[in-house]
Amino acid sequence: METLHSAAATLASWDEAGYRSLAESIPGALLRYTLHADGRESAQALSSRCRSVWELQPQQIEQDPTLLWDMVEMGALDALRASLWASAATLAPWQAEWQISTPSGRHKWLQGSGQPERQADGAAVVWHLVVLDVSERKRAEQALQGSEARFRDLVEGLEQVSVQGYDRERRVIVWNSASEVLYGYSREEALGRRLEDLIIPPAMREAVVAGTQAWLAAGVVSIPAEELVLQHKDGRPVHVFSSHTMQVNGRGEAELYCVDIDLSQRHALEAQLREGQKLEAMGRLAGGIAHDFNNVLGGMLGNLALAREKLPAGHPVQAHLDLIARGSRHARKLVQQILAFSRRQPQALRALVLRPLIEETLGLMRSSMPPGVRLALSLDDEPLRVRADATQLQQVLMNLCTNGWHALQGRRGSVEVGLDARLPPSLAGNAHAEPWAHLWVRDDGCGMDEHTRAHLFEPFFTTKPPGQGTGLGLAVVHGVVLAHHGEISVDSAPGRGTCVHFYLPLLHEVAAEDALTAPAPLDFDSPAKSGFHVLYLDDDEVMRLTAQGLLERIGLRVTLCQRCQAALDTVAADPYGFDIVVTDFNMPDLSGLQVAQRLAQIRPDLPVVLSSGYVSDDLCEQARRAGVRAVMRKEMSFEELGPLIKRILT
Repeated sequence: METLHSAAATLASWDEAGYRSLAESIPGALLRYTLHADGRESAQALSSRCRSVWELQPQQIEQDPTLLWDMVEMGALDALRASLWASAATLAPWQAEWQISTPSGRHKWLQGSGQPERQADGAAVVWHLVVLDVSERKRAEQALQGSEARFRDLVEGLEQVSVQGYDRERRVIVWNSASEVLYGYSREEALGRRLEDLIIPPAMREAVVAGTQAWLAAGVVSIPAEELVLQHKDGRPVHVFSSHTMQVNGRGEAELYCVDIDLSQRHALEAQLREGQKLEAMGRLAGGIAHDFNNVLGGMLGNLALAREKLPAGHPVQAHLDLIARGSRHARKLVQQILAFSRRQPQALRALVLRPLIEETLGLMRSSMPPGVRLALSLDDEPLRVRADATQLQQVLMNLCTNGWHALQGRRGSVEVGLDARLPPSLAGNAHAEPWAHLWVRDDGCGMDEHTRAHLFEPFFTTKPPGQGTGLGLAVVHGVVLAHHGEISVDSAPGRGTCVHFYLPLLHEVAAEDALTAPAPLDFDSPAKSGFHVLYLDDDEVMRLTAQGLLERIGLRVTLCQRCQAALDTVAADPYGFDIVVTDFNMPDLSGLQVAQRLAQIRPDLPVVLSSGYVSDDLCEQARRAGVRAVMRKEMSFEELGPLIKRILT
């Protein structure tokens, strides 16, 4: 614009011949424009290039200068006239940009500049104007502005990707909303500050400054995308995957852009995966230990029963044997609980009475509660039944109780678990609705503010310090409750503790497959029908001899086998010489399921009972497909083996 104005000022000093000669040799339209004292306007000395600018012949403009004003876009006309009148009044140089519509309908951007002079009579003002068609430049500027706007929209739309831009001095020029979340600085705080003063840890600053200076000087980034540990506003580390690129702006200046992806969720998922793998490994280890340990427990309990029968009821040793039996039963329960919590299983919905499940879970929790934390129960006596996965409900209770005693922050306090029947919040006020099972876990800990409650069930959200929580516990609780078609709500306030309520639909009718029946206790005074022959297969000698004693005492004949092939050969030699086969699941050569399948080939109608140290839904389904009549917990042999055989054979 300055160059254009200078050219116009030079024109004012030229004579008519020189003016016209120059007018034909330079681009754009050159003219002398006069504003007379009476308000008339006139144009003289027009160049032939007026045709390319206005699509008018010079003579047309000389005859009617108002044609130039008629082409101006209506929204800009008043402002353009006012700027010319102001120049006439002050004799200040005039310059402007405006839009026109030509007679052919084309839209153009024009740029004009002129130096006003007052004529000798003092009445008229003359401008020597240079007018250029700058439409291409304006379109380029608008395209650039549109591109920059789209870039800004793109950068702001990346909610999970931090984008920062830096100039040659490493000062922030771009800082999107994801950067605000990731690093803790608002856009206003970040803009204008240097990269190394914001997110670079002290140990990295010297290398980062040297590296970015080298990149900006060379115009190229020399390192690949990589994982970095940068720094949050509060000083904590931020794990990101960072990419870098160099761009040149419209002024030819190099700018550095960093694109950072937050890796905290990925690290949390990796930690969760490692934890899951660890639990899976623990489950496999527990399964192996449980098999051997349950053999020991089964043998102990069976032989204890046999020993007590051989002693008079009042014998002094009976008291000691009773203590051994109680300890063995407690050990048996602990083994089953460890297996239930360490093994991952698909959701297996069954009819459950909630009170025994809660009492069993809380019994396991008591041993892990820190000193000074009281675990209280408030359970309805009514046998409230639901259709649920027992292991998942136990996990919910354990997660909530653990959160409760964590909320005490090392102080003395209590965690209360309760159960009753009431309407869930969604059915409140519905006169026809029936109550649901209502469970709650209440603590008198620190409580939560509104912000924490709003994010409570989000995965990876945690108020615990780094390394002390994954933020997954309550997300799991929420997922389990919803998977059971239940509802969950939270009451909490800072300093007033927390109560988590969850509601499950009550089960009023129990389907046959869910019947909550227990096997009838063994009546030792009513032995089974004499003559039934049992083949008992187990690689553990104690279990074999114990089972023999238990079965013979109720009138059954027993043949013992240590190896699977020996058992198969024995049955094959006399297929109808046995009435039932009881086999351990974990055998050295074949599994119990394989034994059952091969026995079916020898004699399809021969009943087979499978005994295992850990009975899962998956094992029961496999056993059903293999034709097994029943699956029995090995450590329950004393209570279940006799009644189970009697039920199958009679």
